[in-house]
Amino acid sequence: MTPEVQAEAERLKKLAAKYGTDPTAIVGRVQLTTQYANLPHGAQARDSTLRVDLPFRSNWLFRVDVPFLKWTDPNRPGSLSAQGLSDLAVAAGWRAYNTPEYGFFIGVISTFPTADENTLGLGKYTVGPLIATARFLPRWESFLFGVFQHQVSVGGDPARSDFEVTRASMQINTIWPERWWTILQGVWQVNWERNAKSSMTFEFELGRNLIGRLGAYVRPGVGLWGRDLIGAYEWNVEVGVRYMFGSF
Repeated sequence: MTPEVQAEAERLKKLAAKYGTDPTAIVGRVQLTTQYANLPHGAQARDSTLRVDLPFRSNWLFRVDVPFLKWTDPNRPGSLSAQGLSDLAVAAGWRAYNTPEYGFFIGVISTFPTADENTLGLGKYTVGPLIATARFLPRWESFLFGVFQHQVSVGGDPARSDFEVTRASMQINTIWPERWWTILQGVWQVNWERNAKSSMTFEFELGRNLIGRLGAYVRPGVGLWGRDLIGAYEWNVEVGVRYMFGSF
């Protein structure tokens, strides 16, 4: 890689970190997202999540996701809807490798059964590895990011079903002039507790840095198969705002 290409990779990687699109970056954020999902058989869900990322010592990151969920399902016996706090998610990790062309982040993610109602969460504690990678694509002046997660239930309500899911995503992140960015992302998951049934979703994100470290985006998506699995859908639309800040 020539010095010019390396300098361009470093410039774009700094912008991806500033805009909050690099999963290997060690930067702080306060982010609020709302997602509407159209589910099979007429069901609908709205998920609003507050995310806080706290970086420390340049290569470590601590993350908390606080989700609020509302769903309606005309086919569910008994209650047709529910809303309230869902399961809290906490992640911590270390950026093991970082250059302008490559990045590698490894961590652990856990969820806790904090849902206000049984239908709003798993009722289980889960834990598993989280891995993110970054690779610069000089020809496209973009980054290829990959994220791998595996979560398994380790306790909680014994009356609730066990949980074991593998999720892998690939995305191409392009930084455009005038503070715009786009992301093309595919997410594949396997639910091992449902006879290894899989799902696939495809999403497109368009975002813009508004001022300083404040940005906003819109992300529509479509389910390709396995739309009835947790985390999948027929189609969805997500909007979000985020404020990014540096390490400390």
